[in-house]
Amino acid sequence: MISLSHVTKHFGEKAVLQDFSLQLGDRGVTAIVGKNGSGKTTILRILAGLERKYAGEVVTGERIAYVFQDLRLVPTLTALKNIALVLDKDRRGEAERQLRAVGLEAEAGSLPGSLSGGMQQRLALARAFAFDSDLLLLDEPFSALDEAWKRKMLDAVRDYAQTRPVVLVTHDMSDVAYLNCRAVRLD
Repeated sequence: MISLSHVTKHFGEKAVLQDFSLQLGDRGVTAIVGKNGSGKTTILRILAGLERKYAGEVVTGERIAYVFQDLRLVPTLTALKNIALVLDKDRRGEAERQLRAVGLEAEAGSLPGSLSGGMQQRLALARAFAFDSDLLLLDEPFSALDEAWKRKMLDAVRDYAQTRPVVLVTHDMSDVAYLNCRAVRLD
């Protein structure tokens, strides 16, 4: 079971998380909501193993997919190759299917810099969905999407969460309502 138990994290003198605990089930979406600076992204970074200086105990999966706020697409690889990058050699054909699922099949040969912000976000989500992970971390992954694509991506997240846990950081309570998921509020 993936969990954070009594985690405290400081940045300098400021405690961002104080005795924070969270347990995730084997599947489903947990949304983390709160004001800026409340520790939402820090929780994701701790779960991903990117923050190591904290007090408390963390148990997490070994294979983690993470959609960062800044997306972290490889600028010199095409859209198709950005997805193929996370696939085992015997699953490379899945990259095309993932591009179709997010409406980017016509952009397979395009570099990320030539795509709009919303297209880049969909590409980052497709790459995360393609990765065979134990846990999916999403840090405000819908901010550049129009309403129609946002709904499609929320549906994709819900489908993905049928087989593994997903942690979604969002400021938009309509995301939580649409997903009908557990919400953890940080203040």
